[in-house]
Amino acid sequence: MYEKQYPHEGIMIFGKTDEKNHYGSLAEKILEQAIFHYQKCKLMEKIDEALVTRNKQLFLELSAQYNELLKKYGA
Repeated sequence: MYEKQYPHEGIMIFGKTDEKNHYGSLAEKILEQAIFHYQKCKLMEKIDEALVTRNKQLFLELSAQYNELLKKYGA
C-alpha cells in the first residue's frame, strides 16, 4: 500500500535537461568572468607597484602578461 501512495519517493527530478545544460554554461561564464576580473586586478596592482618602484623590466613583463590576458578573454 505504501508503494502505491508514494511511487516516486526517492526520485529526484531536476527539470528538463536543456535547463540543466543552460545553467552549466551560465555558471561557466560567471566563473570565467570572475577569474578574468581577479587576474586583471592582480596584474594591475603589480604594474602599479612596478611603476612606483621604477622597475622597467618588471613593468614590461607584467604589461605583456596583461595584454595576453586581454587577448585570451577578448577584452
